[in-house]
Formats: sequence, structure tokens, C-alpha cells
Amino acid sequence: MKIIESNLSFGSMSRRSKTNRIILHHAEASTCTVQDVHRWHKNNGWAGIGYHFFVRKDGSVYRGRPENTVGSHAYGSNSDSIGICFEGAYMTETMPAAQKTAGKELVAYLKKKYGISKVQAHRDVCATSCPGTNFPFSDIAGSSGSVSVTTTPSKPATSGDAWVRRLQTECNAQGFSKQAVDGIAGPNTLAGCPQLGRTSRGNITALLQERLNTLGYNCGAVDGINGVKTQAAIKAFQRAHNLVADGIVGPKTWSKLLGLS
Repeated sequence: MKIIESNLSFGSMSRRSKTNRIILHHAEASTCTVQDVHRWHKNNGWAGIGYHFFVRKDGSVYRGRPENTVGSHAYGSNSDSIGICFEGAYMTETMPAAQKTAGKELVAYLKKKYGISKVQAHRDVCATSCPGTNFPFSDIAGSSGSVSVTTTPSKPATSGDAWVRRLQTECNAQGFSKQAVDGIAGPNTLAGCPQLGRTSRGNITALLQERLNTLGYNCGAVDGINGVKTQAAIKAFQRAHNLVADGIVGPKTWSKLLGLS
């Protein structure tokens, strides 16, 4: 199973301290994307998409809000749960086989990862019909076993990007590169990013903090000081992207931050 990184930008969120259960939802929309749901939820005044994962009808699985943050998907039950949303309106529709298989694999993976067995429907915890009477809850919720998971980058969230442009400008100004300032992340941008140690300071560290905050890894104030909160955010980002969580921002971490890998 592949989890596609959506490269969504979020407002401020809280980190989840425990994970005891998984809650399943439907989008109540026959056709929609993770970006659509993200936009809808932002229009509600939320930090971004409330679900941690989004499963499309074709079986593709997208990451929603960062997995280690508190969701906004089941009022009163967000603090200890992971929320999964399925594209579709399952009061009337029938779930395609590819989507059901992907949902089963995702639930099995999360159960094993967190050592949990409790899976609930949204209707179990709130006064709602979600995820719909036709949703194959038992098939998906009862899944278990070993699942191999890889992450796949979505398109770089950096094409013509203002943050990338400022990073390129700063790397040039500090003598780390002589690259075009075009806002498009590529090999030259990556090569021009310096390694940032655990106590780094300065404008590039501030740009790192800004990027992590945008991606939902809370550094606190963007002050250019790689302190305790920034270190925690770096390590959380590294863990979420299957990198060594050493708090050092080298080429592999920069590559993920730039959406290149």
C-alpha cells in the first residue's frame, strides 16, 4: 500500500498524546479529492482537512493532516483517534472493490503500528449517519495482518512557490549556491540548502520553521532559533517521512521538505 503525501498547508494544530482507536467516515460526496476536503474544512475555519487519511474510490490513499496531530473529524472523540475518510456517499452508493481493499490495508497497518484494535464508525460516537448504511464497515474494521507501506510524494508543492523563492534567495545570499530564483524546487535548490545542526540559528532556520509550521509540525514562533520546539518538530517530520529522527536537517530532510522525494 502506498500513502501519497498531499503537501497540504495547515494552520496551528495540537499534537495528539495517545492513539486508542480509528474512526471511519465517508465524505458524503460522490466525487471529491483530498484537496477539496481540505478547502471545505478550511472554509469552516479549521486548520485544514480534519481527517488524517483520505481513501479515493480508485484505491489511492492520501495523507490528510499530519498523523501525530489531533484531528477534527468526530466531536468529543478527536483527542485519541485517527480519522479516515472515504470518498463517496455511502447512504446510496456501493463502495468499489479497490477502495475497500485500500481501506482494509490502511486500517490493518494502523492497528499494527499503534497496537490497537478498536475501530468505530462516526455514527458510533456522534449523532450522524456517517459513514452511511452501505459502508462496508465490518469488512474494513475487522482487517488485520502485516501490510507493507511506502510513501509517495505528490507533485512538489513548490512550483513557483514564494517560500521556495525566499529559500533560494537566502541560500544565494549566504554563499551556499548560485541558483536561479524561480520558486521552483529542483536539484539545484536541494544542493544549495545547507545542513542545519541541532542548534542552528539564522534566516534559513527561520525559513525551515515556517515550512514545518505550514506542514503542521508546530515549531512555535518563527524566530530563527533551533530550540526545543523546533527540534521536536523536525524529529516528528523525520519520523513521519521514514527518516532517521536525529534533528539534523540534511539533504534527505530537505528533499522531503521541498517535495522532491
